[in-house]
Amino acid sequence: MPFARSLTKALSLSLSALALTAAFGPVQAQSTEQLAAVVQPEADSGAYMGAALVAKGDEIIINRGWGSANLEWDIANTSETRFRIGSVTKQFTAVSIMLLQERGMVNVDDPISKYIKDAPDAWGAITVRDLLQHTSGLHNVTSLEDFGTQKFLPTSQDELIAMFLDLPLTFEPGSQWGYSNSNFVLLSGIVETVSETSYQDFVKTNLFDPLGMDSTGIDQSAEILPRRAAGYTPSQNGIVNAEYVNMAIPTGAGALYSSTGDLLKWQRGLFGGKVLSEESLAQLVTPSEFEAVAGAKYAMGLLVTDTPQGHSIWHGGGIEGFNAFLGYDPDTKVTVVVLANLNGGSASKLGMELLEATRKE
Repeated sequence: MPFARSLTKALSLSLSALALTAAFGPVQAQSTEQLAAVVQPEADSGAYMGAALVAKGDEIIINRGWGSANLEWDIANTSETRFRIGSVTKQFTAVSIMLLQERGMVNVDDPISKYIKDAPDAWGAITVRDLLQHTSGLHNVTSLEDFGTQKFLPTSQDELIAMFLDLPLTFEPGSQWGYSNSNFVLLSGIVETVSETSYQDFVKTNLFDPLGMDSTGIDQSAEILPRRAAGYTPSQNGIVNAEYVNMAIPTGAGALYSSTGDLLKWQRGLFGGKVLSEESLAQLVTPSEFEAVAGAKYAMGLLVTDTPQGHSIWHGGGIEGFNAFLGYDPDTKVTVVVLANLNGGSASKLGMELLEATRKE
């Protein structure tokens, strides 16, 4: 799914998968072979290429690749392949804000004008919390007509913000939910302003290095990155190379790459109390009052779904050539990671199916 589109379609696909598994009840599939059998039909159909991991606590049940990391060289995806994760990035940005709040440098209930120089008067009622929960009313910059061309070009953060700076709000801040990458572009800027360091350096120093996430970072188009998957998209003529997007643009809204193993380290660290205080973590995963997509509510860079089958904390991601799903069940301590280097709904669909497959009657 191109970065130029909202994640609404991906989120809808995710919830559709959840509704499907809920309708038929949880599947008793917890062995490596049984979980692989959930993924294999999607791979065999040609709809999915990537890598998937399921772990219960620290026990990894499955962690393997399907399809090709590079079709032109016929190189297989493995558990060590690095994929762009799109909007799964947003939770890292949200956690960065919560860390800064713990240090007394940010308050999520402050107006964003306190941290953003020359913020227009129309933004006066928008708080940092509104950005984190997509209740700001800001236009989604990646859905603007001009972004279809802008994404190819070197673009500074200020130039990106200028694209939506003077647009009228789509709704009164705090009055409803509306997904917007603009929110997390601004949050990336707040991290940089308050910490007096680049977003890239902040997340590396405060999140990745402490957790040993050596296969995670800001994707840079020009960088020679070992084990990076090539990105593909379906077309009427079969699979083709995905369109280019300048990876300096997404920042904390969608610029990270990672691996299945690193995202497990992240889940174990975040929900194991190694990153945030108990109070901050509780704030992070407490959703706003508004329904986001098909019953799910949006917390801070994370979606929260409650069904009779269980409680899920998750997010999907989509960017040119790649889709991703990262989910966690706090009751069973199950982590599910599905990374794809072929655009489509398979990552989210499989993510929800695998999450449900680990739940007992």
